[in-house]
Amino acid sequence: MERPKNKEEYRRQLSELFAGILEEKGLEWKKEWRDLGGFAQQNGITRAHYRGCNALMLSLVSMMKGYSDPRWLTMRQIADHDGKYHPKQKWHLKAGSKATYVEYWYPYDTKNKVAVTWEEYQTALADGRDANEFRMSTRYTPVFNACDIEGIPPMEAFRGPAKSPEEIVQKLSENMGVPIRYDGGGQAYYSPQFDEIHLPTPEAFESAYALNATALHELAHSTGHPTRLCRPISNAYANENYAYEELVAEISSCFMGAWLDTEPSQKHMDNHKAYVQSWIQGIREKPEALVRAIRDAQNAAGYMEWKAELISEQEYLKRKGKAMEVTVPRIPTREEVR
Repeated sequence: MERPKNKEEYRRQLSELFAGILEEKGLEWKKEWRDLGGFAQQNGITRAHYRGCNALMLSLVSMMKGYSDPRWLTMRQIADHDGKYHPKQKWHLKAGSKATYVEYWYPYDTKNKVAVTWEEYQTALADGRDANEFRMSTRYTPVFNACDIEGIPPMEAFRGPAKSPEEIVQKLSENMGVPIRYDGGGQAYYSPQFDEIHLPTPEAFESAYALNATALHELAHSTGHPTRLCRPISNAYANENYAYEELVAEISSCFMGAWLDTEPSQKHMDNHKAYVQSWIQGIREKPEALVRAIRDAQNAAGYMEWKAELISEQEYLKRKGKAMEVTVPRIPTREEVR
């Protein structure tokens, strides 16, 4: 992958990669996401999780290249000439390894002509600086997967959440105030009008995985209610917005995959084959639509993690605040991008 020249090119690369995987795998891409090992894509030194576009980009590259390790490192972190990151260990990048680029947003002080951290930016605004004196800039940093690094110790085994998928579904239903009614029939859907979910009886599902995956998918839709995250879902099921909302729900369930051992049922995949084609067409025609869907999905996943009591309200608000600044992760330190 070549270094993107700007954000438009980065979005085109991401959109083409995702569209290509959808063409090849359909909704099986969700299963392969889960098979990556249950971990969120993360920096191999700081363990900070990648979010938004970067999380999707790195996961898609991992699927394409068969990476089983979620850790990614910069060349500086791998070489570690100062012994700062992995003292007494020698790591080497395998010959022929290709970089993947991650996107970082940061504030640029146009008055003083210097890049600043988000903390410095917020402090400057609190001290009376005009926000118009800053502009948002991007940089693209090459990272390499741990599978391509010789000498790096294996990652510790993944420890799943204390709550089972059934408990998570129950907590979400209770804390979001969204009843789940197992009232039979052949359909599973969320009703924006009545703010409730209708599912077939549990016996109608192929497995507990299928039941939990379906319930979580519909709960993801319910995050768009006006009393929650307020996405335009009130009439989504009657127009082209339906495909977009389905894409948001699919990606949000993947972002929650580190917490949940669930995968889509065969019936779910069969019912959504038609949407895959519309996603492919829309993603290629308007890459920004995918970026918007990723942003909405990341917000939905964070909200669900909070309501499922997997993260604290403080952590949720912290993530939400960062998401309002930009739709991608934190700014790298100067040392990380040298």
